[in-house]
Amino acid sequence: MKNKDKFSILRVITLFLMAAMLFQACDTEIPDVDTEPPTFRFQIQGDGFDQTFDQDTDFDSFQLNLREDARYNITFSGADLGGVKHIQWQYATDYVEFETSIPSPWTIRSSGLSTSINWYGNRSNPQTGMILTASIRPNGENISHAFNFMVKDFGGASAMENTLFKSLNIYSGNHNTEIIRF
Repeated sequence: MKNKDKFSILRVITLFLMAAMLFQACDTEIPDVDTEPPTFRFQIQGDGFDQTFDQDTDFDSFQLNLREDARYNITFSGADLGGVKHIQWQYATDYVEFETSIPSPWTIRSSGLSTSINWYGNRSNPQTGMILTASIRPNGENISHAFNFMVKDFGGASAMENTLFKSLNIYSGNHNTEIIRF
């Protein structure tokens, strides 16, 4: 690889990290009325695969096949211009292993069959969102499960929260990482 290419890649990574830090620390004001639902992004990279999913993805039309024991880097974020109250990623405990620790202020809670990673906003100091980056390994041969995503905003001064739920169908096994359309 040429030095020029290395510097271009390094520049892109640096810009992404700077944007991520800015996004994480962006304070906002809760509006009087908030009728817009929050947004989210989930990017997964590894095993020759790179895909980003968001609130506009038609999750009912495909499943994501992940290779058992392959390492994947993920970036998960939730956002709302009027402030985010709660961001959550829930998955089947036995079928996902984290290779990296979950950084504060994110928390992790396991309740037997499922585990959730959560971030909670503060109405007194609202933020537009938060980003989680980590590395995971799928466990389980020929196992169907799901990644469930939820983002909830404060709902404005009236506290009529807007909530976004999405579910990504996962199939883990000894196969290529790919999207299979229904």
